[in-house]
Amino acid sequence: MLHEDDPTLHLHLADMLWKTGREVLALAEARKSYAILKQENPLEAAEIIVRFGDEITVDEKFSPAAKAYLPLADFFKKKIKKHSVKLKKGALVFTRGDAADFLYLVLDGEVAITAEENGIHAMVNYLHNGCLFGRCSLIEANTHNVSAVAAKESIVLMFTAKDLRGAFAKFPDLEIQFAKECLIRKRVELLSTIPALSRLPMGLRFLLAKRCWTVKYEEKEQIKAADEYMSHVAFVLEGAAVLHDEHDSKNPIYCGRLRRGDILGLPALMHEGVDSLSVRAEKSCEILCMSFQDVEDLMDLQPRVRKKLTDVAVAFSQQMTRTILLQKKLEPKT
Repeated sequence: MLHEDDPTLHLHLADMLWKTGREVLALAEARKSYAILKQENPLEAAEIIVRFGDEITVDEKFSPAAKAYLPLADFFKKKIKKHSVKLKKGALVFTRGDAADFLYLVLDGEVAITAEENGIHAMVNYLHNGCLFGRCSLIEANTHNVSAVAAKESIVLMFTAKDLRGAFAKFPDLEIQFAKECLIRKRVELLSTIPALSRLPMGLRFLLAKRCWTVKYEEKEQIKAADEYMSHVAFVLEGAAVLHDEHDSKNPIYCGRLRRGDILGLPALMHEGVDSLSVRAEKSCEILCMSFQDVEDLMDLQPRVRKKLTDVAVAFSQQMTRTILLQKKLEPKT
């Protein structure tokens, strides 16, 4: 009899999916196997981490940052009495818009990182002992675009970027890890601002964050040419893009704008073929890109996301058809 909690079955599926390029689905299956084996057989669980990477250790709550930065606590031991902060459950460490002058190391407890976009609150990270958080740049201080709150009674160590640079001189490997973590965390935060993706489980968001990428376009720069096949889905993060139908290249038809939160590339994802739409940045524009394969994996794992993206794709195609037909109908006859 087959059992859903058979770690060998999950691992076999993970291997098969990985070989066919379905990496997000493969890692999801590997995580199921790991979650079972870490209790039953820690040695086999460790072997799965070696094969698939530490991202399979991410669950629905905790991020993949384990206790990597705890050596910094020893480095800063002279500062701990003076600069450690005890937090009651629910206490704010910082809020969105606060100056990002300090970094924090969780010595004990748990800290939730939350973001708000258009009135929608989302948890973008959940940190525990040994996790480093706060500003991600050691060069330029800016403001926080997320908030940090103690999820339980906690103790955090507060220090400056100058302090951390001194510590990294002793622990250079941690500096490389910190740089990579900052990049992934930024992408996780960006994914959390996209309405269709804001409520994804944290583990899945981290998997996608390692695979998506961002592109910036200058004013009037081409994002997509007419009759160009898109191999990825693009989510508008900042700015706006202008759409034209160039079925008749001598008389392009204006079709509208894509603004923050809008999605480009869904018709191709739904196998509607190559379209004659061209897309250019109206002003400076930033988009987040995700391969079709990863989006398809995401839709297989999250039926709610499949419905949302399918509905958006259908609405987009219908709107484009109506817009193009209306303007052609209003064209003066020659």
